[in-house]
Amino acid sequence: MIHPTKYKGLLFLLFVLFLSTCKKKEIYPSIPYLEFKEALFFPANDGTDSIMKLVFTFKDGDGDIGLDQTDTFPPFQADWNKYKKATNPFYYNLHVNYFELVDNQFQHVVKILDPDATPPVYDTLRNLYRIENITPDGRHKAIRGDIEVSIFPSPYPDAKDTVRYKFFLYDRALNKSNEVETPNIIWKRE
Repeated sequence: MIHPTKYKGLLFLLFVLFLSTCKKKEIYPSIPYLEFKEALFFPANDGTDSIMKLVFTFKDGDGDIGLDQTDTFPPFQADWNKYKKATNPFYYNLHVNYFELVDNQFQHVVKILDPDATPPVYDTLRNLYRIENITPDGRHKAIRGDIEVSIFPSPYPDAKDTVRYKFFLYDRALNKSNEVETPNIIWKRE
């Protein structure tokens, strides 16, 4: 016959083993949080940088990161203008703004869309992306991971060698993440 105190010890041991195998639920705020991770360069045959992969990490407590292809109705509609640009900031959920080092200061680069208009129409250089829906299945929606985007080095012929990017993300609840800035990035050009 097994003594009752041995049952208590066995039950305690089984309880400790059960707790050690349980995965802890990760808790993050419902507003997305971003951090710069790295910039990876892929050289062309001539030794210049042909493309850069910008990598950053994200965390989101309710996992509502990304859009489905069918997310084109308000508040995610494009509202295209005559220059074929989406004017609704929520149509693209990842915004990567481009800055160049000019006279020892980083400046947001502006290009002319329509020089014949009065006044001329300008636009800032930026890369806009629609990240696909990555909400996890199941009850616990907290999510974290890396997002990678590919960027070409020369957005225009006279581009500077030293640049920075600032980026932020909107989730499906229209929460805007923190805005993160890369360190100085130097492109190898011809």
